[in-house]
Amino acid sequence: MPRHRARWKVWCVAEMPVIPPRVLMLILNYQPGVDAERVVQVARLALRGGVNWLMLRVRGLPAPLCLDMALTLRQLTCEQHALLGINPYPALAARSSADALHLPEQMPYHPPPSGALLGRSVHSVDAAQHAANEGCHYLLVGTIYPTHTHPDKVPEGLSLLQAVREAVPLPLIAIGGITPERVAECLQAGAQGVAVISGIAGAPDPCEAARRYWSALTDR
Repeated sequence: MPRHRARWKVWCVAEMPVIPPRVLMLILNYQPGVDAERVVQVARLALRGGVNWLMLRVRGLPAPLCLDMALTLRQLTCEQHALLGINPYPALAARSSADALHLPEQMPYHPPPSGALLGRSVHSVDAAQHAANEGCHYLLVGTIYPTHTHPDKVPEGLSLLQAVREAVPLPLIAIGGITPERVAECLQAGAQGVAVISGIAGAPDPCEAARRYWSALTDR
């Protein structure tokens, strides 16, 4: 039976979520000082605009608040036939029935909940190969370009994306300073999609911003 339908038809095989042929991931930071209602509003608008994967990244908040947010986003993604990922807490991913558990590069391995995807952030070919060997289903690669989120981070650039593409047979999602105008070269370098934070969440109109990214992803 179909479990997910985005702008592309996405089918579930043995209850495992299927990664879309083109990924537009929105990373939502939920931490002290962040307005929960704004997070939900941005998520709702972004999904309408074309985002087909929400990644909830939580830091420093009580578990009940994190679960409330995850369950709210789970409902939104189900309504829009999109994926939900949780970074970095396995228990939260399990309790919210998330589609994916996402681990930072340096975090020790933890198996995903039953039927969920496992992904990692990587910043080198060695890290990508290690992640592939431990059974990851996809990789978040970069920082590709300079970014306001991590202004002191030296970007690895498209060369990292190309090198990882040659080294591992996994879906790659480029992250870091990606604008709609940069999407095409990320795809050419081997990415299956892009992950965005401020380009959508910080836009005056997250729905319209998501539409621009989605158009860039599919205009090929």
